[in-house]
Amino acid sequence: MRSPRAAAEALGLIGLAAAVLGPRGQPLAVNRLFEELMPHVVRERGERMAFSDAAADALFAEGLALPPVVAGSARSIPIRGSRARPPMIAHLIPLDAAAHDVFFGASSILIVTPLTLHTPPNAAVLQTLFDLTPAEARVARGIGEGRTVEAIAEAFGLSRETIRSQLKAVLGKTGVGRQADLVAMLAGIHFSGG
Repeated sequence: MRSPRAAAEALGLIGLAAAVLGPRGQPLAVNRLFEELMPHVVRERGERMAFSDAAADALFAEGLALPPVVAGSARSIPIRGSRARPPMIAHLIPLDAAAHDVFFGASSILIVTPLTLHTPPNAAVLQTLFDLTPAEARVARGIGEGRTVEAIAEAFGLSRETIRSQLKAVLGKTGVGRQADLVAMLAGIHFSGG
């Protein structure tokens, strides 16, 4: 048999803020990462955990009230960000009946993960990855950072038409059709040297 505390701590070891919950959403165990979210994101409210964000808390209460359709199928709950915190997603994962015995009466696991934006790789990496010219790589990086064509043109002392031409070449070389697709693709590339 495994204790709820051991389950929560195991999830903490892989970097997940987790709480093991009883049938009414009451916390049976939380790990250190989850404790760091308290009381700003989640808090104990007597009979169950509660989210500080009212909309997220309503979805959480609704998720707790629903019978699990499929054991292990998560219900995702968006949590609005603030100036001090990024937006987050809470995953309420119901456990099947056999797991209740294994985890001493636990009925679900709640995992909260932040949604963080990553900066795109530096221009030299982009140049190598997509066979871009140095100028095209700078434009790709600027677009990936969320800058406008006008802002990039001003930063490099070039015309908007020149930047648009370079952006068109970037789109062709990266195989995406729209600026938004380029931003999404670059956000998914993570290098420690970024």
